[in-house]
Parts: sequence; C-alpha cells; structure tokens
Amino acid sequence: MSSIKQVIEVLASSEKSFEDAVQRAVQSVSASIPNISSVFIKDQSCKVRDNRIVEYRITAKVSFGTPVAEFDMSDIERTFAEAPEPAGNGAPDYSHVAIKTEPELPREVEPGGSATEPESGGGYSG
Repeated sequence: MSSIKQVIEVLASSEKSFEDAVQRAVQSVSASIPNISSVFIKDQSCKVRDNRIVEYRITAKVSFGTPVAEFDMSDIERTFAEAPEPAGNGAPDYSHVAIKTEPELPREVEPGGSATEPESGGGYSG
C-alpha cells in the first residue's frame, strides 16, 4: 500500500534547548493535524542577549498523511477505451475540431504600421 504525505513548515522556539523546541512544534501541530510521521529540522538558530543564549529556534518540516488505497486501473482503462480512433494512416483524427481561420480581434487592423507607434496599437500610448 502506498501513501501520500503532506508537509507543512513550522517555526518553534524554547528557552531550554533545540530538542524542546522540536517537541513544542510536534505538540502544537498534533493538536490540529493527526498522523504526523516525521519532522525534518531545516534550520536552527539562537537568540542571544548579553552574550548568553536566551532562546533556541528551529524551522521544521512536519510530514503527515494517511495511507492511500491501491490505484484503481479501471479509470485508466476506461479513458483509453473512450479515446478517439486515429485516422487510417495512424495520424490523429481532428475532423471533429473546429479550426478558426480568422483571428478574433476587437477592431479592424490595417496592414502595415509600426509596432512602436501608438496609432498602430503598439509602443507607449499616453
């Protein structure tokens, strides 16, 4: 059985240690998200005051998720069964596709002009 995991990034801190900061992160996240499977410590830092560490900080990626049932192949088989048959020479059959031969423009366009002149629709018009 395979699984899908989701990951969130959290910041946590503690006055005691990095380990305590990680534990606080897990406790906080687990209050609203079940099935936490792992914690990856992305970054660690400390806040210093008067040449002493006063706070341990972490940035952690918390993974969680639930097992996913085996993939149902019937959806794929049905999709292939409904696919259009190729034309006789093996090329895709586009006979059912409406092809536009004229561009849809909001106004008539005269041939010529300049791409930088405002009168032609280009450049920096005032």
